[in-house]
Amino acid sequence: MKIFKALSVILFGTFIITVYQNLIAFEDGIVGFTKKNGEMVGCVCHQFEPNPIVNVNIIGPSNVNAGDTATFYLKISGGPAVKAGCDIATSLGNVITSPLDTGLRRDEPFTGAGFELTHKMPRSFSGDTATFIFRYIAPNTPNVIDTIFANGNSVNGDTTSENDQWNYAANFLINVGTTSIASQSSSIPSDFMLSQNYPNPFNPETKINFSLSVTSNVSLVIFNASGKEITKAVNNQRFSPGQYSVSFNSLQYGLTSGVYFYRLTAGDFSETKSMVLIK
Repeated sequence: MKIFKALSVILFGTFIITVYQNLIAFEDGIVGFTKKNGEMVGCVCHQFEPNPIVNVNIIGPSNVNAGDTATFYLKISGGPAVKAGCDIATSLGNVITSPLDTGLRRDEPFTGAGFELTHKMPRSFSGDTATFIFRYIAPNTPNVIDTIFANGNSVNGDTTSENDQWNYAANFLINVGTTSIASQSSSIPSDFMLSQNYPNPFNPETKINFSLSVTSNVSLVIFNASGKEITKAVNNQRFSPGQYSVSFNSLQYGLTSGVYFYRLTAGDFSETKSMVLIK
């Protein structure tokens, strides 16, 4: 009986601490209250129940290669729509800040459930929507399904919780795989060749074809006009002679319209071509 009472006191104390941490209104955000952490509390400092008038949507690619980084958007609309805040978590990978959004920070919940993202200060709405931009790093293990969790609040900014609202985002599932490299033909080409991507211009996906006349270690690097690497679509992988096609999807990297470059290196062969993304 004493053990039961002690356990009850601990659980009750944990609950009170959790509620208190919400109720004291964290202007610089708080983590540990998405569906990853359970649906006991949520953003109770902005009313106790989630409200469907607040729409919280996670936008980004549903397929990300193992170990790759992709840009995602969290959009909040509805409710008072003056200021917004958020909590973003993932089950297997990592969520990190993006240079496109300096208003987010990483923190670890008191439960020690891994780092999450929250706002540094309430975000003003632009029109009827508040947007947070973040990056997701897929786990290094392919062929698994990861989940991004989030919630968002929509508040009136009057420094009280009256008429504030919040809601959970629908869990966003990500298929974590490997780079899609398809063999195009069983015939052996007479030389190395890097073809122009097709379609070009493209939005959001294009294919890059290349041919190998001998077995080679192949790297295919995508980079922007400033020379900054975006991704290694193929990272020093060994291929037999043949013709191959690699799919590249700009949504995985949050790219804007512009000119980009791709460079194929295979043995002593190296060639670079440009491609145009138009949104």
